[in-house]
Amino acid sequence: MISAEWLKKTDLFSALDESHLNIILSHSSVESCLDKIPIFHQGEEAHRLYILIEGVIGLTVKTGEKADFMTSTIDKEGSVFGMPSLLEPFRYNVTATCLKPSKVLMIEADHIRKRMEQDTKMGMEIMKKLALIYFNRLNEMREGVSKLIKMFKSKVP
Repeated sequence: MISAEWLKKTDLFSALDESHLNIILSHSSVESCLDKIPIFHQGEEAHRLYILIEGVIGLTVKTGEKADFMTSTIDKEGSVFGMPSLLEPFRYNVTATCLKPSKVLMIEADHIRKRMEQDTKMGMEIMKKLALIYFNRLNEMREGVSKLIKMFKSKVP
């Protein structure tokens, strides 16, 4: 069982008080997934938010090619994924796949959204953290693209 204390250590919910955390936990469950098993697919309706307990999750985007493009890896305990479940149009924008046996906290997103609307202070705290997480991931991706371009430039005569 996941505690409110553990949930408070996660990036997304660190600003919430114990009563809010317990409300979120009341609509959650711990799920296990096996290596190479998808948790959700890009384009599906986003009903759940996920937080990594242990393991590694790969996030990929479908491209026009046969292979999917790996956008990021979730490997830090407490990292959130499935964030489109909190944002319209409520569709996953990546595919999440277990890269090794993993455990995740699965939270019913419609419950969180309703609570965010009812308690605007809670909603604002979650949205501020959500924006920061997206901003940090965007910067990490930019850095990765920049390194990739530099690598190719150095190999081109």
